[in-house]
Amino acid sequence: MGDAGGGGGTDALTQVGTRSMVARMASLTLIELYPSPWSERARWALEWKRVPYARREYQPLAGEEELRRTTGISTVPVLLADGEVIGDSDAALDWLEAHHPSPPLVPEDPRARAQVRAWEIAATETLGPAGRLIMIGRWKAQGFQPFADHFAAKYGWSEAEEARSARLLRALVGDLARAVASAPYLVGDTFTRADITVACMAAGVLGHPPDEMFEIDAAMRGMFGLPLGQEAALAPLRAWRDAVYRRHRGGRVTPAPVGH
Repeated sequence: MGDAGGGGGTDALTQVGTRSMVARMASLTLIELYPSPWSERARWALEWKRVPYARREYQPLAGEEELRRTTGISTVPVLLADGEVIGDSDAALDWLEAHHPSPPLVPEDPRARAQVRAWEIAATETLGPAGRLIMIGRWKAQGFQPFADHFAAKYGWSEAEEARSARLLRALVGDLARAVASAPYLVGDTFTRADITVACMAAGVLGHPPDEMFEIDAAMRGMFGLPLGQEAALAPLRAWRDAVYRRHRGGRVTPAPVGH
């Protein structure tokens, strides 16, 4: 996103106006964990709205004390605007919509807005967390330490909670797969935050999108996704998620350059 080349007349006036707008725009930094569906949700919204931002990678375990000390939050992503803590991905998306309303990711119609919010809550409070708890159980079984025990304590994993999450998750993704089989978008005929959020949170069940859409090393890719996600009944959900990425992600997702 560099400045356009010079010139006079109208172009020069446009550049002055653009520079004034940039001068008023908050400087944004996203503290992220690259493979996290919640971090991907925030990145996607920022990039869809063409809002410049810096990326700061968070390191689980090693970086948690500093994250809590500097932001008051112990999970990522965290969006900062001119150094001020905006909050997690929910707060970040609300802040973006308020400060950068165009292009919109939330419909004006109140009923449609409520539907978007309902899909987001289903995704961020059940689809994502339930998939995460089941993944933590798999990591513990595979001896992926010390991270498995760290995340188990952080997110309240237990065998009982994993079993409960599995029941909730199976019902939700079955309904979701049927819902997306006949429509390209979750709410109306327009791309919204609902599509971003569900597409991102599905990574816990389906794994990340294919490599041409989402760069991630093989070892980390293998940590995401569940056997449930390979069942034939969920094929429409996978096809929908990948189609949403192809149409609306704007290119291949990649980690921040080293040193950023």
